[in-house]
Amino acid sequence: MINKKTSIVMPITLIIMSLIVSYSFKSAFDRINCVRVTGSAKTDFVADIIVWSSTFSTKNVDLQEAYKDLDSDRAIIKKYLKKNNIPLSDVIFSSINIIKDYDNKRDKDGITTQEFVGFLLSQDIKIESSAVEEIEGLSRDITSLIDKGIEIQSTSPYYFYSKLADLKLDMISKASKDAKERADRIAQSAGSKLGNLLDAQMGVFQITAKNSTERYSWGGTHNKTSKNKTATVTMKLSYGLGS
Repeated sequence: MINKKTSIVMPITLIIMSLIVSYSFKSAFDRINCVRVTGSAKTDFVADIIVWSSTFSTKNVDLQEAYKDLDSDRAIIKKYLKKNNIPLSDVIFSSINIIKDYDNKRDKDGITTQEFVGFLLSQDIKIESSAVEEIEGLSRDITSLIDKGIEIQSTSPYYFYSKLADLKLDMISKASKDAKERADRIAQSAGSKLGNLLDAQMGVFQITAKNSTERYSWGGTHNKTSKNKTATVTMKLSYGLGS
């Protein structure tokens, strides 16, 4: 015997099942009666921020003298940067690293001992600036500081773009426009009209060195070692079709 609760639940269940079936059918129909296209945009641009790092060091058996030598080298470096129009506000000097340096000595019996040979003091320099050309010149002309008696080692500079967010938005717009134009042509060729936008998915944003053979990656490539770069992005759009 069917009770009252069961008699109420069964119609509601049938209604819900009908709605699910109807929605599934409509979704399947929409997927068939649509066009999917991929648009792309590509832009060349020049980095306007440069980041350059280097390390200078000195060694002395007397710790106080080592500090004095490092201070003297730092003053020479600051003067050199100022002379080359590098704002000192863009320069960061890290804390000083101190290492006790030892040489291994072996006596006539073959026993190895360590002999203290001095304190090795080093300090890192990081320059982040919009003076791209000036710092590029410094990174190539590091021997000028070496000639002044400074023990310094530098890395290759990194390049960035301050207006990257705006560039991305502009490229997404262009890639979407390219996709829509493709969809329009497909619809016209099929004797249909383009309907509403059903779905939009942005592809991975890729930045490579200009005119390079760098490969794209699933997570997105972001070249940092080249000043001249090329950015690419894709947009996947789905449109409904009308008669």
